Amino acid sequence: MNPTIVLYPAIAMFFLTFGVMLRMGLARYLAIHDGSVSIKYYRTFNDGEQTERLHLLSRHLQNHFEIPPLFYIGILFTYVSGAVTVYSVGFAWLFFLARCVHSFIHLGSNNVSARFFTFGVSLAALAGLWITLLVSLLGASGVPQT
Repeated sequence: MNPTIVLYPAIAMFFLTFGVMLRMGLARYLAIHDGSVSIKYYRTFNDGEQTERLHLLSRHLQNHFEIPPLFYIGILFTYVSGAVTVYSVGFAWLFFLARCVHSFIHLGSNNVSARFFTFGVSLAALAGLWITLLVSLLGASGVPQT
């Protein structure tokens, strides 16, 4: 298996995050343009307030800098250690897909139960990625596996 294949889910995750960033930027621009938010608000984030939708978009973008960095680090460690397996690639794609569904729910219906479930799936996939890395490293170091 070509080890670079594990990098593709990380690249896809980057584009998901970048898309959310662009969406939020456009929404902020339009809110300032239509007068629903004062440009002064964005100087210090405490002069006035933003709309509920902008708050949701901001919070969602912030989510992309909480758990996903652990994903990127797991991908990087998996790649540089030569621990790329079909399982690590599968868990990486599952993480990305769960985060896509999470974004769709959070920015759409915002059904908290469904959002929580997809968040749980992404956490399970992230744990699977890291466990797969650990098992591979233990196997490579000659430490007996149980």
